[in-house]
Amino acid sequence: MSKTLDSLKKSRPWIRYIDDERGDGNSIIVTLADGYDFADDPGCGVKGFDTVVEVRDGTRKSDVQEKAAAAAAVV
Repeated sequence: MSKTLDSLKKSRPWIRYIDDERGDGNSIIVTLADGYDFADDPGCGVKGFDTVVEVRDGTRKSDVQEKAAAAAAVV
């Protein structure tokens, strides 16, 4: 895994796993931690990205949301 992807995983607790499958002709697969979804696709916690820059930009805190049930349990 690239240093940037490793750094993103460590600095963004809502990211559970990053699988760089570009060497196999696929995407970089990002799996969010339990309780999180991608904001532009509610109910989806796994997304493919073509580049490291897309992973960085697509996994910012503003691009993910806590699931309603998980957020309600915290209150």
